[in-house]
Formats: sequence, structure tokens, C-alpha cells
Amino acid sequence: MYAPLLELHYSTRLYNIAMPLWQRNHYQEIESYNMSYTPQNESGYYIFSGHNKSITRIIKLTKSATYDLKIYASAIAALADEIWHEYYVPIIGAAQVDYMLAKFQSADRICTDINNDGYIYLIALGEDESDMLGYCSIVPKENYMLLSKFYVNHDSRGKGIGRSLLNDVIKLCRCEHSFDKVRLTVNKQNAHAIAVYKKIGFTIVDSIKTDIGSGFFMDDFVMEHILPNSEF
Repeated sequence: MYAPLLELHYSTRLYNIAMPLWQRNHYQEIESYNMSYTPQNESGYYIFSGHNKSITRIIKLTKSATYDLKIYASAIAALADEIWHEYYVPIIGAAQVDYMLAKFQSADRICTDINNDGYIYLIALGEDESDMLGYCSIVPKENYMLLSKFYVNHDSRGKGIGRSLLNDVIKLCRCEHSFDKVRLTVNKQNAHAIAVYKKIGFTIVDSIKTDIGSGFFMDDFVMEHILPNSEF
């Protein structure tokens, strides 16, 4: 599954998601201490302090956290639908876009990935708690973290949202999994994303063609980044 775009436009908003007062107060308290990481957080409402002023908090979606996962999953699916139809139709065609969205990025599939397959989603929210600035999904593998999906709101482009999410992925790699590298797959025709990933330190380490059914294939490069001693 692609993690191809750092910054794209979408207009999706998260509705009816409210942080309980005690969690809001606790978040503000720990942020005043410049919290960098809350290990094994169960609440799902924050994990990182968000030194980026555009981000109110980053929510960690896992099967152990307590929240209405279907609300978040539905918002993520709506975002993915808009981005993929905007960006990928010229690359892989409308039919494959529709097929891959239904197979990999429906709300039900996102819930299954989180509840059953070990996926972790990180969602960056802005000052207006209904605004999702961007998100990524990761899944631990044997000796590396797979960055499966990675998207940032067009309006948040150039504000460091993607960099903040990547830094949070690094923290998860180090603090919970002791990984020293991140991998992703990117469509071979996605020249812009390949260039962006190379710029931040990813290198091409493999080339794969995956049959995803119904006559469709993902023809990708595998890119890898050896984690630095500091953040991006």
C-alpha cells in the first residue's frame, strides 16, 4: 500500500470528536513540560506534545486505545477517497483507484487493520478539533517499521506537519520497537513523491510488483531510511 504523498489537498473534517476535560487539562499540563513521548498511551487522545504550533495534538489510534474508532476511520476514508481521486487517477486510472480505495482504505478496512493487523494510525489535529491536518499509518515488521500511508492537508503544506508526523514515527520506532529503519512503497510513476522522500533521506532498495486482484497490480519501489540520531 502506498505512502506516496506528503502534502495534498482535502476538505474532510472530523465531526463529533470531543476530548474529555480531564484529558484536555492533562494534555496541557504535560505539554508545559515539553513532553516528547508518552509510552504505551492508552487514551488515544495524545502521544506527543506537538512542538509544531499548527498542531493541537497528535492522536494515536491503536486497538488498545479508548475512543470511537469508526468515527476516525470514516473521516480517514473520506480523506483518502478525495486524495486518491485527485492524485492517482492520472497515474493508475480511475478503475484501479476505486478498487484500491475499497480494498485498502474503506472505514471497515481501516478498523480491521488497527484491531486485527497491528496497524497504528497517527492523526494530526489543528486548533479547530474538527480539522485533520494530516495522518500516517505504520505497522511494525520483523526488523523495521513500514510507513504504509502518509498524507498532509494542502492548507497545512509548508508548516512542518509532515515532518512532525515523521518525527513521531521515529519516536515510536525507538521507544516501543527498537527499530533503526523505516520502509515504504511508492508507485514508480510517482516522481514527485520519490523526489521528496529522497530529499529527506530515503533511498530505493528494491522494486516489487504486487498482484492485488481483479487484474490490478501495484508496481512500486521500496524505499528505506536509516533512522538518524536526531529528528528530521
